[in-house]
Amino acid sequence: MTKLVPSEVPVKATGDPTSRVVEHILTHYRGLFATLVLLPVSALYGAYVSVRDRIVLSLKSAPAKHDQKVRRVIGQIEAWKRDGCREKLCTARSGWKSMSELVPKYKLSHRKIDISLYDILEIDEERRLLRVEPLATMGQISRCLVPRGWTLPVVPELDDLTVGGLIMGFGVESSSHKYGLIQHICESFDIVTAEGKLLRCSPSENADLFYLIPWSHGTLGFLVAVQLRIIPAKKYVRLHYRPVYSLDDMVDVFEAESRNKEKNDFVEGLVYSRD
Repeated sequence: MTKLVPSEVPVKATGDPTSRVVEHILTHYRGLFATLVLLPVSALYGAYVSVRDRIVLSLKSAPAKHDQKVRRVIGQIEAWKRDGCREKLCTARSGWKSMSELVPKYKLSHRKIDISLYDILEIDEERRLLRVEPLATMGQISRCLVPRGWTLPVVPELDDLTVGGLIMGFGVESSSHKYGLIQHICESFDIVTAEGKLLRCSPSENADLFYLIPWSHGTLGFLVAVQLRIIPAKKYVRLHYRPVYSLDDMVDVFEAESRNKEKNDFVEGLVYSRD
């Protein structure tokens, strides 16, 4: 019996000739297509989104009105209760704004609660604490902290990732071997429950909720504020690349360097092939 490798498996042509030509070009010349088409489009779209988000943020920014905005969230929940609590609750944030490929069809049947909370509320350099609203992004926080000489100990690298999403989901970065996941740099959470109650959660106050909120995906309530630790930001980062040539070597090196917390502020592994 002749064994066929995937590239030798005969495939029956389907579809019209035009679609087959397009498929052939996108398959065999995808590098050229990505360079000439996708990268320019991506750059233009990125610039557009950056300008748009800065304009929207400047229009919506109102740190002094945080308490008023939280009361608005509570008011929406009270209205839902008066209507008989018939639907499940979810945030009104559009699905396309998330970093997931999931299409949130459940929002079509749920009661959407508007959580328009985008602001950085307070920087306490003396206590090394930062207080932000849940839709503050990593890019927004970095642009605010770094010029002052500070940073978060754990900074997931995509600018659009929100504090709330990283806490309710899974926030990890190349400094996590030293500082833990993003919930491990959190000092407190302010959350509005389905009863319409505003609770402060910390290791000493509503401690059960404090430890349950991370990874809860919003099932315990609506996050409205977070207090995180900050650390001094060094001006430069020294990079050292160490190539390895097998899975075993990769695991051994990655573990050893991750355990060397005094030497390494960041540890990251890039895998290009099996070897």
